[in-house]
Amino acid sequence: MIFFGPDGERQPERDVRERQAKAICASCPVRVDCLNYAVARPEKYGTWGGLNEDERSAERRRRMRRANAA
Repeated sequence: MIFFGPDGERQPERDVRERQAKAICASCPVRVDCLNYAVARPEKYGTWGGLNEDERSAERRRRMRRANAA
């Protein structure tokens, strides 16, 4: 599966898989909706809206800081 890695996946394979998933996300018409869904839940695993787990976590923190500043 391209959007979710298998158990025991090694970093080099993960990097390749995530690049492939992000390439699909880049042209997806619902990418922003997908990302918003994943950040709001929060979805802990996989590639959603073109971001991996760590990137979504950073995006979630960024959105929280922005909301708190408003």
